[in-house]
Amino acid sequence: MASPLTHTAIKDWLRTVPLLSGLSSEELEALAAASRSVNVRKGARVFDEGFAADCCYVLVSGGAKLVLAGHGDTEIILGTLRPQALVGEIALLDGSTRSANLVATEDSRLIRIPAASFDALRRNHQFETRLVAHVTSLLREANDQVRGTSAAPSLSRVGWCLARLARREGVREGRHIVIPRRPHQELAEITGCSRETVTRALAALKRRRCLTWDEDSYRIDVELLQQVVRQDLHMGAATD
Repeated sequence: MASPLTHTAIKDWLRTVPLLSGLSSEELEALAAASRSVNVRKGARVFDEGFAADCCYVLVSGGAKLVLAGHGDTEIILGTLRPQALVGEIALLDGSTRSANLVATEDSRLIRIPAASFDALRRNHQFETRLVAHVTSLLREANDQVRGTSAAPSLSRVGWCLARLARREGVREGRHIVIPRRPHQELAEITGCSRETVTRALAALKRRRCLTWDEDSYRIDVELLQQVVRQDLHMGAATD
């Protein structure tokens, strides 16, 4: 595994995190001094649901997912993470236990921020205001996921999932947004559909010309995708 990040590298990485970007040089210096980098292998659990929270993390490289255990060996993916993502901070706000498992989907490097150092930042009124906005945004995303995976038709669920990924990590190319291609099983775990249902939904979206893909990427025509999802939801409501 790679050697630990230097103090300067940790400070530079922390500065790229949206929630931390407004900190003063002195605050970043103190935060970097208390933090350290950790390396984890693909498939390793960074933290476990139900365990006490004593830190949060910034993903530097690789990838990870937040998951809940389902029935048997199944799991429900709450979200996927890419570099610069902050994770595990919510449990620090009220001293609660972890609400989900964090699992590395690739060999990954993270920066571990101790709870005491994160709590110290909250004495800064501007940081606390940004933190409230950050938590509110996470709550809205959670509500969006509940709506997207509860009673909607399967095609709409998959469309919602692609739109959510596009908002988080998409790159715009004209009228299209390009996102990394995901395994069908991963999309199934996010949407609550079977893998076969996801495969059929993706094929249907491709036939309707709002989605194409190659080996590495999905290309989404956002306007067409919105139209298709609205039509699918309307048809689903009409049959209730």
